[in-house]
Amino acid sequence: MGCPRTAVASSATSAVSGASNSRHRGLRAGLAALALILMAPAGAVAADMPEFLRGSYSPSSTRWDGFYVGGQAGETFGTADFSDVSRPLVSDILANTELQPIVSNWTILSKGSTGSQSYGGFIGYNYQWDDVIMGAELNYNHMSIVTGGQATVGPILVPGANLPGGSTVLYSVTETSNASVTIHDIVTARARAGWAFDRFLPYGFVGLAVGRADITRFASVDVFKSITPPPPSSPGSFLPVPLSRNPQSQSQGGLIAYGFTAGLGVEVALMQNLFVRAEWEFIEFPNIADFRVSVNSARVGVGLKF
Repeated sequence: MGCPRTAVASSATSAVSGASNSRHRGLRAGLAALALILMAPAGAVAADMPEFLRGSYSPSSTRWDGFYVGGQAGETFGTADFSDVSRPLVSDILANTELQPIVSNWTILSKGSTGSQSYGGFIGYNYQWDDVIMGAELNYNHMSIVTGGQATVGPILVPGANLPGGSTVLYSVTETSNASVTIHDIVTARARAGWAFDRFLPYGFVGLAVGRADITRFASVDVFKSITPPPPSSPGSFLPVPLSRNPQSQSQGGLIAYGFTAGLGVEVALMQNLFVRAEWEFIEFPNIADFRVSVNSARVGVGLKF
């Protein structure tokens, strides 16, 4: 009875040994094939790869010169200064009155801030001298920065010119104003300069900015006047002063705003023709129909070199 079991065990051992030898032969064959691939000329392998991935890559071989294009996204924060916004409206309301040069110079509104997501693209060209990089770039970003403010001051007593006979004039003035500004799109033309450190390219830029904006503003002035005869008369009553141009409002869409830009960034080469970037940008629009707007943006992007 033992002989059959011995025969079966011997047969099983032989089968396992054969399978093991077969796996070893397969492993040796696979290693040999891998060795042949590794020893093959780099050009033969690279010939089958996409153009922008061809060739071995090392930091020392990074080149930054040539055309490039890419896309970007980030966060944009805008601040609008409304200090001068209501002045032309108030000046028009009080035209030909002695209050015009006084009240129209009041600062009613101050500043407003807001944030928005932004996205866009860029295209440019780099020149390279050793590690020095110089270039030019067009950069576009779409956003929706909407900020505004409103305020009322008064009543404020404003002395008027004395009348003949010794009578005195006193005005009671209340001013109400509100305004808003929206920035939709910004295009910048930049001059860039950087210094290459292997795969890293820190850079700075300055340039001109053009934006598309919408504005609204409103102003209303309520004036009451009191005339007091010479003493010992009692003060006169305040009576309303009719103003035919009161109130005033303005709304304009699609205004073209001009300003300047400056910022810093860094690019990192992932491959010979592929890079990522992160940057901060400041833009100032000194005068959009009396609105002063500044924009700060932080964004990341990815680009392709040609």
